[in-house]
Amino acid sequence: MNIRDIRSLYIHFPFCRHLCNYCDFYKNIPKDKMKEYSSFEASLIKGYDHFFKTFKDSNYQVRSLNTLYLGGGTPSLWDKRGAEFLQNFLLDRNIELSTDCEFTLEVNPGGWTEEGIEKFREIGANRFSLGIQSLNPNFIKIIDRIHNIDDVYNTLKFFNEKELSFSVDFMIGLPFSKDYGRDIVAELEEILSFNPEHISLYILTTKAGYIHRNHLPDEDFIEREYLKVSEFLRSRGFDHYEVSNFSKPTKESRHNLKYWRSESVMALGASATGFLKEIGTRYKWKVSDSAFSVEKLTHSEQALEQIYMALRINKPFCLRDHVNNESKLLEVIDLWKSRKYIDFYDGERISLNSRGFLMLDSLLDDLFKYNLLD
Repeated sequence: MNIRDIRSLYIHFPFCRHLCNYCDFYKNIPKDKMKEYSSFEASLIKGYDHFFKTFKDSNYQVRSLNTLYLGGGTPSLWDKRGAEFLQNFLLDRNIELSTDCEFTLEVNPGGWTEEGIEKFREIGANRFSLGIQSLNPNFIKIIDRIHNIDDVYNTLKFFNEKELSFSVDFMIGLPFSKDYGRDIVAELEEILSFNPEHISLYILTTKAGYIHRNHLPDEDFIEREYLKVSEFLRSRGFDHYEVSNFSKPTKESRHNLKYWRSESVMALGASATGFLKEIGTRYKWKVSDSAFSVEKLTHSEQALEQIYMALRINKPFCLRDHVNNESKLLEVIDLWKSRKYIDFYDGERISLNSRGFLMLDSLLDDLFKYNLLD
């Protein structure tokens, strides 16, 4: 029997203190925290069993994890209780963390306790993703974050003084950025004084009817802001290793690289999405019960996804192995070169630069336009 090991696990914690007006991740504010936390924990246990029942013929097992990621929502709110539950959850299923496991906990300013962080560290958490978004108190209010600027600095100070490995989430393209002359580089300059090892930089995307939709900056402003940030962070020793992510050398998010390399990741929790490479299957948990929908990808869908994901990261990728006309591919590459989208090309392997990352969707359109994809 061919056993397939799953080495990465994502858990979605669906609770927040406040529902920010732009966010479309699944989450809610618990009315009865203890009752709803208990229900959530029960759903993880039930969901784990449902996963293995559904895919029993595929011979998957989880024994030793090399990445574990708690996202949300605000999983730092799970606090000491969550760390103790997770410790028992893993022990009861004979799941170990490998000696070099990257264990990430998402943390929001004002939504954590020192006791909770220390308990998560005791069970193996060694990387923390801080939802800062901005260092400007005006923009914190505009994007409807519940924390204040003091919460931000208290959080940064704690993780810096404890010398913990942490990443900072930042947003660009915020409402009124152009009107108020937001200085994103000045904000990042200050952030770097706290010594983060990783920066995730996201362009704000909003839902229909977003309250500030008429005050969002135009595409040209966002492009300039994105490229300015990339140039600044690279000048400070960060690698722009993925469309929205920068890291000091060797400090990339190993868990997220699993997704971008189209590797298998098990997922648990309402709305969480997992992928099983070996059987070409994506699944997404429903929010109403411990069940998920399953999407079986065709060979061409898997190939297209692999191309898209591979171009998101700055590791050279052999694109020619995935297209059906090499001479036309050379035409496309010449076009990309002329537009200064390419960071590396040796005749076979290719990787994009920051400008190419920004234009990734249009680059995929070029491959379709030239009929290079089956």
